[in-house]
Amino acid sequence: MIKKLFLVGLLAAQVFALTPKDTIVIGIENETTRINPLFDEDHDSALDFVFSGLTRFSADMKVEPDLAKSWEVSADGLVWTFHLRKDALWHDGQKFSAEDVKFTIEQALNEKLNAPARASFEEVEKVEVLDPLTLKITLKTPFPPLLDALSIGMLPKHLLEGKDLNTDAFNQHPIGTGPFKFVKWQKGSYISFAANEKFYRGKPKAEKMILKIVPDYNVRTYEIKNNSLDVALVEANLVKSLERDKRIKIMDMSSADYRALMFNFHNDLLKSQAVRQAINYAINRSLIANKILHGYGFAANNPIQVSWANDKNAKGYPYDPKKAKEILAKDGWKLKGKVLYKNGKPLEFDIYAFNNDPLRVTLANVLQSELAKIGIKAHAIAKNSGAFEIDKVDSFIIGWGSPLDPDVQTYRVFSSKMDASTNENGWNYNHYSNKDVDEALLKARTTDKIEQRKFWYAKFINALHKDPPFAFLVYLRYPLAYNVKVHGIKPTILGHHGARFTHNVEEWSKE
Repeated sequence: MIKKLFLVGLLAAQVFALTPKDTIVIGIENETTRINPLFDEDHDSALDFVFSGLTRFSADMKVEPDLAKSWEVSADGLVWTFHLRKDALWHDGQKFSAEDVKFTIEQALNEKLNAPARASFEEVEKVEVLDPLTLKITLKTPFPPLLDALSIGMLPKHLLEGKDLNTDAFNQHPIGTGPFKFVKWQKGSYISFAANEKFYRGKPKAEKMILKIVPDYNVRTYEIKNNSLDVALVEANLVKSLERDKRIKIMDMSSADYRALMFNFHNDLLKSQAVRQAINYAINRSLIANKILHGYGFAANNPIQVSWANDKNAKGYPYDPKKAKEILAKDGWKLKGKVLYKNGKPLEFDIYAFNNDPLRVTLANVLQSELAKIGIKAHAIAKNSGAFEIDKVDSFIIGWGSPLDPDVQTYRVFSSKMDASTNENGWNYNHYSNKDVDEALLKARTTDKIEQRKFWYAKFINALHKDPPFAFLVYLRYPLAYNVKVHGIKPTILGHHGARFTHNVEEWSKE
């Protein structure tokens, strides 16, 4: 069986190695189940190819017009009027219009559909079509993240009206307004695309694109070397093996992507603020950044550290194992042998990580070792993603982070309203509930004054520090490896799992 799988993989590699110069083959880590913007969790690369939004982001993360050519907002921040470009077509040749925008937002808010995108549009009161190229969005409260939210790919009303978007075949054969048309999806292997000759920003430079699903970093590195892949994100510890190859270039990509130890508040032991604070002090983040990430990262202290909303005066948790021991001693923990005990029970819990992610597995093992130094018995456990539920285990090596508006991955992750046990689309997997955090996040997303938003995000960061839901570990930088024959790739700030590295894919070309 193993021999058969190897031969199949070798044959696939040979097929891709013979890719003509008009095709760029890109290695990606994750395969989605539905190519539909409403169900994206911020790292589906296929969406960049097929869909486009009313807005888009420049390489330096500034909001730019896309399907909307301009907009105005009322003085009170409640009414937004968007003017759409007239030259945008769906891939089937139908004209894009304001009706499609209204349909997309209403589907995002559809309670029966209950899509993850719902959280980004909760403040929308109504959407009105004024004419085919003009629409008005009225909000319940000011909502500055609206322009970021409207970068979501628009959906075609003429193809989806009256259908169940959860299950419709559209999700497997999508039609958008983006730079590339969907061609074929070979599940577990690749997704192929062809240039959209009528793309409103101009025909893409490459005729064909292939997203090849290669979850393993080692395999991606091997395939970059043997020309089975043209472009791929690689692990920091594998960069040196590529740097000496004159056929390969490495681009150092910044990111807003962090890794953290998530504490489950359904675990009585980890409910203890003292225990969580002590764990935070026991972690040598600089060591992780320098030794584990080989310098491709830096110490993390909060979830919006690389955002304009970060509080530069915010407190962090410096490496201080002595202080960690003092906190635990004050909380009643006493050392027996090598493990701390309180009321006859050991300070012991599990740290879960996905076994297909070498960095997360390494982090779990490092934490196990670091925590043992102060008397905490942690068990690093690596299993595949289907073998356990994140919101049920003691703790988990989690990753989040977005370069978009700070609301995008703070409200959904830390608001008690987004608790995964009560909201199936919530990302608050550890059941964290803090009234100060809830208030700060709500105020920050519903005021249009930038200084007020900064004030409330500073409150949010301070509340997280006092009552930590995570032990923030490191922010990642991503090495992007690509063949010297590929041109046009521009650096930008990446999101979770390296999302957005294909942000300007229509400009890529291959000799």
